[in-house]
Amino acid sequence: MFNLNDCIGFITNTASKKIVDAFNVRLQEHQITRVKWIALFFIGEVNNISQKELAQRMNANESSIARLLERMEKDDLCIRTRDTSDRRIIRISLTSKGEQLRAELLPLGQIFHEDATKGISPSELDIFKNVLEKMVSNLTK
Repeated sequence: MFNLNDCIGFITNTASKKIVDAFNVRLQEHQITRVKWIALFFIGEVNNISQKELAQRMNANESSIARLLERMEKDDLCIRTRDTSDRRIIRISLTSKGEQLRAELLPLGQIFHEDATKGISPSELDIFKNVLEKMVSNLTK
């Protein structure tokens, strides 16, 4: 008989919410949202990233990313420009303020990762990631 408490979707969703909430609490001290933190990470990783690619990397729809980027532009964290070869493509890069904030906040991700994975061996983490990838693959075929 089906038991919701044993359902992998319910278990992973509950765990994900708790992990996200814990990271949000840490970011509140720095007056930034988790979503902005993630955007800063990816924009800094791939300078002049397209809005579409950013949406894909953040696993979000483009309209949500457009609104996020509007707020980030108002905060002087990024700049959006039209691609010179294809005006339909919007490119995003960090401002110096955005680069500085990214450099200050990036270590929070590492510290959080270390805290969350305390007592878990690298091989256990590899198994965890592999199992999640297989589940996602099973459900997206």
